Amino acid sequence: MKIRRFSLKYLVYLRIIIWQFYKDKIYYALGASVLFGIIIFLINHFFYPSNFWFNFTTDNNIDVWFCEKTDMLKFVRQPINTFTNFGYMVNAIFFLSKGFSDARKARSFNLITANPFYSIVLGLTSIYTFLCSTFFHSSLIELASNLDFSAVYSISLFPMMYFSHRFILLKRKKESKIKHPFETRVLVIVFSLIYLLLTFAVPLNHVHEIVACLILLTGILGYLLEKKDPNKTNKAYLIFMVIFISVAMLFFKLDIAKIGCNPDSFIQPHSIWHVCNSLAVFYFYLYIRSENYEANKDEKLLPFREEFLH
Repeated sequence: MKIRRFSLKYLVYLRIIIWQFYKDKIYYALGASVLFGIIIFLINHFFYPSNFWFNFTTDNNIDVWFCEKTDMLKFVRQPINTFTNFGYMVNAIFFLSKGFSDARKARSFNLITANPFYSIVLGLTSIYTFLCSTFFHSSLIELASNLDFSAVYSISLFPMMYFSHRFILLKRKKESKIKHPFETRVLVIVFSLIYLLLTFAVPLNHVHEIVACLILLTGILGYLLEKKDPNKTNKAYLIFMVIFISVAMLFFKLDIAKIGCNPDSFIQPHSIWHVCNSLAVFYFYLYIRSENYEANKDEKLLPFREEFLH
């Protein structure tokens, strides 16, 4: 009963923050997602059969790698897995809007608001992830697969860069609610080099292990920050992030193992991975933005208040 009551209160809360911040943009996001789906349908309807992607290299057995029924004669070879990437674009709209708003209104109650760079980079990273994953699931070609893995690296490295910055500031006993251009420049250079190394120098068959290590290291850094500097962030967002990333990884594994697989279904394990992964990124952003939260400086994004937990 408590779980049900909590869930209902959370849905009310979610409706509040979405409408209060996102009311003027949610219609555009929904409209764009519907349009995206219609475009996929029309392309596959009018350009079938298509041999366009046959001119490119594809991995062996790629047509049976995912659970979704894959018709290699379609222009968009996996329409469901392609369509569900739109969650990343919705996130991008949110992150970029907050970043530009922070820069315009000179908000400064934590690292994210004092450095709009982070919101803007996460927004651009989300767009890149959307484009690469859409390209891959539409074509299933080797080039697109490589780009998709590079997007996974980029979105996995972002939390680690943010936590590294927080940890450095904590160790140096510096406030996080002011600009730190030197540390930011150093971290951008370091993590850009790591990204380039992982993308172009490390064999792709190690991607899953590397991403798992990045998630583990991020979790360790986050734990150390919470332990050394407690009660500065909203833990409810952290809980939801962990839940969604765990569910995402579970369905990713189920998809590869073909467990509970229905190739003709409109609900695919890998598409759930996309949706849950985008939600995990969304809650991670809310979590890091909740550090030293000041509602009077961020009136359009309400915190997850304690009364919602009771």
